[in-house]
Amino acid sequence: MTLPALELGTDVEQLDRLAFLVLALRQLQASVEQTAEAWERRSYWVKVDHFRRAWSWVGQGAQAVADPLRRGDAVLAQKAAHSLGPRLPPSRPTRARDLTALWTGAYARLTQQSEPRNDA
Repeated sequence: MTLPALELGTDVEQLDRLAFLVLALRQLQASVEQTAEAWERRSYWVKVDHFRRAWSWVGQGAQAVADPLRRGDAVLAQKAAHSLGPRLPPSRPTRARDLTALWTGAYARLTQQSEPRNDA
């Protein structure tokens, strides 16, 4: 999903795409924490600290998109999502295919979830 795709489609599709972004960022944050915890067990303190700082944008970005989304402010959520653009890899042209199944229902899943813990 490229970030310009956030504005395409119906309001429901836009909410689903934004929620999908939040859920994906949360999964990435969980992976960052899992890696950091493994390095902590090996006492790689400096490496862990640098790694967490380098990836702190993931959790912050997810929260920046999720907060307005939970309040129903899709415009502010889109702005927050677009601010993540410089951190994301450039999009590559792909063959035309329907990827809507990836994010269909993501907004419902996001609103059913409890707020993630913020231990960092």
